[in-house]
Amino acid sequence: MNEHAFRVLEYGQIVDLLAQYATSGLGKGLARQIKPLLAADEIERLIGETTQLKTLLEPRRELPIGGLHDLFPLLDKLAAAADVLVPEEIQRIADTLRAGRLVKAYLEGADETFSHLRGWARDLGAYDEIEAQIERTFNPGGGIKNEASPQLKSLRRQIERSRGAIRGKLQSLLRGAGVAPYLQDTSVRERKGRPTIALKVQHAGRVAGVRRDRSDSGGTVFVEPEAVRGLVDELETAQHAEKAEQLRILRQLTAALAAQEPSLRQSVQVLAHIDLTYAKVRLSREFDMSPPTLNKRGIVRLHQARHPLLLALADRWARGEAEEEMGPVVPIDVRLGDEFNTLIITGPNTGGKTVALKTIGLLALMAQSGMHVPAAAGSEVPIFTQVWADIGDEQSIEQSLSTFSSHLRHIGRILEGADGDSLVLLDELGGGTDPAEGAALAQAVLEHLHEGEVRVAVTTHISQLKTLGYTVEGMENASIEFNVETLEPTHRLLIGTPGSSNALAIARRLGLPESVLSRAQGDSGDETAELVQKLQSARAGALHDQEAAAAARAEAESLRAQHQGKLDELARRERQISARAGAAAQVQRVKERLERLQREDLSRKVIRQALRQLSRELELDSQQKPGPKKKPAQSFKTGDEVYVRSLDRVGVLGAVDGKKKQAVVQLGALPMTVEWDDLEVGNSR
Repeated sequence: MNEHAFRVLEYGQIVDLLAQYATSGLGKGLARQIKPLLAADEIERLIGETTQLKTLLEPRRELPIGGLHDLFPLLDKLAAAADVLVPEEIQRIADTLRAGRLVKAYLEGADETFSHLRGWARDLGAYDEIEAQIERTFNPGGGIKNEASPQLKSLRRQIERSRGAIRGKLQSLLRGAGVAPYLQDTSVRERKGRPTIALKVQHAGRVAGVRRDRSDSGGTVFVEPEAVRGLVDELETAQHAEKAEQLRILRQLTAALAAQEPSLRQSVQVLAHIDLTYAKVRLSREFDMSPPTLNKRGIVRLHQARHPLLLALADRWARGEAEEEMGPVVPIDVRLGDEFNTLIITGPNTGGKTVALKTIGLLALMAQSGMHVPAAAGSEVPIFTQVWADIGDEQSIEQSLSTFSSHLRHIGRILEGADGDSLVLLDELGGGTDPAEGAALAQAVLEHLHEGEVRVAVTTHISQLKTLGYTVEGMENASIEFNVETLEPTHRLLIGTPGSSNALAIARRLGLPESVLSRAQGDSGDETAELVQKLQSARAGALHDQEAAAAARAEAESLRAQHQGKLDELARRERQISARAGAAAQVQRVKERLERLQREDLSRKVIRQALRQLSRELELDSQQKPGPKKKPAQSFKTGDEVYVRSLDRVGVLGAVDGKKKQAVVQLGALPMTVEWDDLEVGNSR
């Protein structure tokens, strides 16, 4: 990725902002190392991890990860066969093991849908035995407990007894008649690790013992009485033994930790990654971010996108931590790479255009860094192999040649390196030089990038570039909405609408003489501006015609559907009437035949023969009568429209029971169970 783009887009500040949300130095260090990635599967995994952890912690639960330390320097010492770790180092390891245990237990409680989190739980080691050993060894203050070993407990008891004996002996000496008259005071002081009493210098030889020190004035001598020397020697021996036993205990713990060094290193790496992901979650919650969707079509589609650093500044101001007042951050909707690859943003020099550029660039970089982005759900970004940006502070009237030359050098590198997988952001293209030459150069740059199918967003004041959005396929105009009444931008991005400088409107609002404004308006004839206005009017008319045509088509389709429905209903009723008329005629014929048989004096045999003949005629008539084409019930599908002969109703087929050869048909609000043989195609009647 292009380091210059990182700098001008202020990506480093995003990294610092993320690091603030990590709970440990370990997580902060990892946060400061993140960079945009190119592998889609890795980016999607990181975004998925953040989304799963955020979901698990909803609405605002916290992950129990407190007490995490950067153990890598200590693990390096263990890997290098360090002889012993000091208690403070072992305590830091114990704190981290405790944090890992709590996090592991918390993540193991997640269900199978949280696959990434359960994977972390599996990767975290369990160190119950070492944790218990450390807990048995150290007290909360970090000192080694008496119970750390039987030997240590015995030695400390011996030390206490020796100290008690020494104190008793010294107190006895201080009260004795052979010593008290020669004392400077009755305090017992330690000199060179040995107990002493303070004697007046002129009486130093009156008490048997060893001189250990004298006062700065020379008037006092500190003497260790001979009567306690043996006891003190015993005390020192016990203290040396205590230190040796403590060292043995620390070596034993160090060896146990060293045996687990590879596993500990992996667990710390997992915990660092979890803390980094937790920082992403906390940042996402703080600024209402969403997971972006990656696409391979080169399409940027951001809904309600907000500049993350402006969100952070507004948050600081709301908490009273920023001096400059900040209003609410206005979201923008941006798209690029679908209907057009080049977006030309024009309008007054209010800062909104540059913010829009940086918002596009930063959100693309954040997504490729595996982060959520401050935009609404459903926002999409592609994976850019390069993000190029030439953005500088060109709000001033005076632009030096050196500034212009610097921009040209950056643009030259962009033209050389950008391709169809790149995002290019250019701020105030064509500024800083002669307007005519700047316009020609800017147009050539845009056309070159457009031919390479580069995704480009550019801001400019040059009116001629607006015509490209109307005349070149794949280029589109946009503007930052500006309220002429308040002389303030609304910061809304309007795609499809070119902007204007509004200089005359602003001047009128600020009270410049009308005579000056009239002259300026007369002298400001700009053929390009007139062309843009005509093209804009033509586009508006075309859009209106398209909308009207679409509405007319929709209305015609609705009427056609209504008329077709009425025709189908009339046809069905006609078939019903025809069927009923045929049945009535048949009944009348049968009735007349029966009446004739009754009038004639015929034998029963002849009557039976006549009735059988009538029955055969009726059956033959039924077979020959054209009826509806039947469809095997087994071929009907749930949701088909069917006709129920016995009920003379059309309904929608529901459940089918193959064993009973029955089906449930929804007739309006009433479900009815009918036989398969009672069903026909829905529009057959």
